[in-house]
Amino acid sequence: MQRALIIGTGGHCRVILSLLADTKEHEVIGVIELGTPRKNEVILGIPIVGSDSDLESYSKYTNLDIFLAIGDNKQRTNWLKRAHILNFTTPNLISPSAFIHSSVQMGEANIVCGNAFIGPEAVLADNNLINTAVVIEHEVKVGSNCHLAPSSTVCGRSSINDSCFIGAGATVINNIELAIHTKIGAGSTLIQNILEPNGTYVGSPAEKLIF
Repeated sequence: MQRALIIGTGGHCRVILSLLADTKEHEVIGVIELGTPRKNEVILGIPIVGSDSDLESYSKYTNLDIFLAIGDNKQRTNWLKRAHILNFTTPNLISPSAFIHSSVQMGEANIVCGNAFIGPEAVLADNNLINTAVVIEHEVKVGSNCHLAPSSTVCGRSSINDSCFIGAGATVINNIELAIHTKIGAGSTLIQNILEPNGTYVGSPAEKLIF
């Protein structure tokens, strides 16, 4: 059986631990705290075994997979790079209750949570967090390092570029393109292409926030 080490102790750590328990394919050896670990702390019965400075010591382990329990796209991106430098494997983790069509193409380090739906000929690159009950419809393309929050929907043939965030319950209608680093607020409905990077859009229909 493969062993697993979790990076991050926030809410997503609980999600990933529950997914690993459901899939029954890994023995979880511990959790790495991104800051200073609290003494004797455990999460869902799994101990915190060190801080980020201890990660390299685990590179000598065989049959060890790393899972990133980090919601922030930028942090998750940096941690995947670090995992690669240390030659850790970072497989996809998919809930048994998720539906993923057989034609879907998927890279590495993706987390697909319970009751998610990924439709025919969708493409996901690497290191995406697809949260509970997310719908990614047919022929959607999702880049790398994106976070789709619970119950968000991306309709058919839309294109989500790298490092985007789509808030809980938000909807992206069909044939829409999002530029890199786009953020869509919770409950919003996006009906227009977003071609300028780094914008935040809220409302129904969603409009750009001006700071």
